[in-house]
Amino acid sequence: DQGWGKGKRPAITMTHYAATKYCQWLSEVTGRHYRLPTEAEWEYACRAGNAGAYFFSPEEGWWARWFGGGVSEEELARYAWNRANSRDRTHPVGSLQPNPWGLYDLLGNVKEFCLDFYDAEGLSHDAAGVIRDPRGPETGEEHVVRGGSFRSRPAALRSAARDHTRHWAWLETDPQTPKSVWWYSDSNEVGFRVVRPYRSTASEADQEGQ
Repeated sequence: DQGWGKGKRPAITMTHYAATKYCQWLSEVTGRHYRLPTEAEWEYACRAGNAGAYFFSPEEGWWARWFGGGVSEEELARYAWNRANSRDRTHPVGSLQPNPWGLYDLLGNVKEFCLDFYDAEGLSHDAAGVIRDPRGPETGEEHVVRGGSFRSRPAALRSAARDHTRHWAWLETDPQTPKSVWWYSDSNEVGFRVVRPYRSTASEADQEGQ
């Protein structure tokens, strides 16, 4: 945890595999189904019905989205630990203001794993332009991470901003052979949150084997 993942601070340095296994363990001990959120679920929850660059801002033009949504450091600091206010470390979860749906730290503090494999093109669309409960590709090398971290600049904290794991780069200094499947030696700004679907199916649980 590099000294920052204890108590009320977000857990860090685990691999995507470890986060998935935690969700499976939590499901077994509680009797309820838990998993990582899909990328679409994550963004839906983050936006909380807001179409702007951030969940607390109005819709802006392309120039504002590119340069960080046109928000001030002071405004962003009310909701997100980022490189301007974090002192280069994580902070206790829930210590800033939540989004309109009462969810804390969706922006900043730590990036968050999503269930989906990463595709640079994002989620695809069918002929009608709409997909219900969209998912990323069925296979891939890296997974989606969203939300930015305590080291992120404002533009990387936008509700639509996307990033991905860098699995082997985050294991570069791991001395083990083979390298760990559980912990990243070179990443301390990614964590995860769990979701419990209102309804879940056996097929959905099977898909988490990704």
